[in-house]
Amino acid sequence: IINNSYCNSHHFLLINFLFIFDRGNCYTMREIKKREDKQYIVRIKPVIVFGLLLFALFFCMIACHEAMGEPCEGLNTTLVVDTKNHKMWLCQENKSVGEYEVALGSGGVEKRKQGDKKTPLGEYNIGTPRPSVRFGIFIPVGYPTQEQVLNGYSGSAIGVHGPTRVFKMLGGTADCSDWTHGCIAVATDVAISEISQWVKEKKVNKIIIR
Repeated sequence: IINNSYCNSHHFLLINFLFIFDRGNCYTMREIKKREDKQYIVRIKPVIVFGLLLFALFFCMIACHEAMGEPCEGLNTTLVVDTKNHKMWLCQENKSVGEYEVALGSGGVEKRKQGDKKTPLGEYNIGTPRPSVRFGIFIPVGYPTQEQVLNGYSGSAIGVHGPTRVFKMLGGTADCSDWTHGCIAVATDVAISEISQWVKEKKVNKIIIR
């Protein structure tokens, strides 16, 4: 009669120290379990990395949105241009009621001299929108101010306008690069028409370019 406890203990030892031969190497069951665990980890690693990337992207989007906040906050009713992000907002009673992609001067920003092809920064009065043979509609910007003239700033004919007639045929590509001589341009006649109509209806007389 074989003792059951003796058989069970030896059966346990047999399983735990069973050798399996694979390509000349032998592994215990414990070693095989470790190898399987490693393979499982390798398989799930890409999933974890992808999940972390998605989380980071989502977090960044939220953070950027909160950092930007409401672009029209505290500005009442005015046109606002963000030169870094190439955006223009129609600000009405401290809230945005319209947003447009814009092209700026090919020379950059901070205009100071006639012919530098830069878009001026600052706060300016704007005139009444008027028809333009070249741009469809042109909204004059009061650059340079009297103070800027006293400080040696020069230049003229700065405004907000639509695409040139050549760009008009290209549609939305008119705002893909900075091509103006210092003005602020939207991509389509529809866009400048909407902006012009809003300026007239709300009697907007100020633009902030920052």
